[in-house]
Parts: sequence; C-alpha cells; structure tokens
Amino acid sequence: MNETLNELLMTIIQAVIIPAIPIVVAYLVKLLKAKTEQTATKISNELVRQYLQEAIDSVLQAVTYVSQTYVDSLKKQGKFDAEAQKIAFNTAKDIALQLLTEDAKNLITDLYGDLTVWLDTKIEQTVKEQKTFTAVLGTAIETDS
Repeated sequence: MNETLNELLMTIIQAVIIPAIPIVVAYLVKLLKAKTEQTATKISNELVRQYLQEAIDSVLQAVTYVSQTYVDSLKKQGKFDAEAQKIAFNTAKDIALQLLTEDAKNLITDLYGDLTVWLDTKIEQTVKEQKTFTAVLGTAIETDS
C-alpha cells in the first residue's frame, strides 16, 4: 500500500505540481516587477512634488524680498511707476533663478517646456495673490477699527 501511495504522489507531482512551477514563478516575477514599478513611481512623484514645492517657495521668497526691500520703499515715495515695476519683476525673477537648484530647473523645463515662461507666470500669480491678501487684510483691519 505504501508503494501505491508513493506512486500516486509521484504521479500527482509530475502531472500537477511540476507544470505549475513556471506559472507560479511567472506570477511572482510579475508581482515583484509591479511592486518595483509602483515604488519607482512613488519615488518619482515625491521628487516631482519636492522640486515643484522648492520652485514655488523660491518664487515666493523672491517676490516677498523684492516687495519688502524695493517696492514698498518706492510706493511710499510715490515713485513706483511702470519702469520700477519692470525692475521689480526682473529682480524677483533673477533672485528666484538663483534660489532654484539645477534639478528643479530641469524638472520645470521637462514638465512645462520653458522655465522662463513658468517663472514669469508664477511671479505674476504670486504678486497678485500678495496684493489680494494685502487688500483683504486691509479691509479686515478697517472693519475692526
């Protein structure tokens, strides 16, 4: 009886288990490959987010710096004309470019096609947001008084 059971087990192993091994291995390889790709995508997305945040922070810092050191002074003197606005814009752009790492510059170029266009629009957006915030804050202060 033992011999018959051994033969039956060997037949099952040869007929079912051995042919199933390549299928199981292929499935495991696909699973590992998918997990690896998922991890790589997550890392890539995290790096993209990090570089974009770095770039946005650079623009915000540059615009805030120029506003505090240049624009506010000229506005108090009544000398903030179109030429002064151009100078302020270009100064903010130069500072932002200095603050950006090469990796962030390359990423923005890859994502948006043109670093200069991205910077120009982001600076304009930041200036508008700061003006809006200042106006809302001023209204809130006047209302409280």
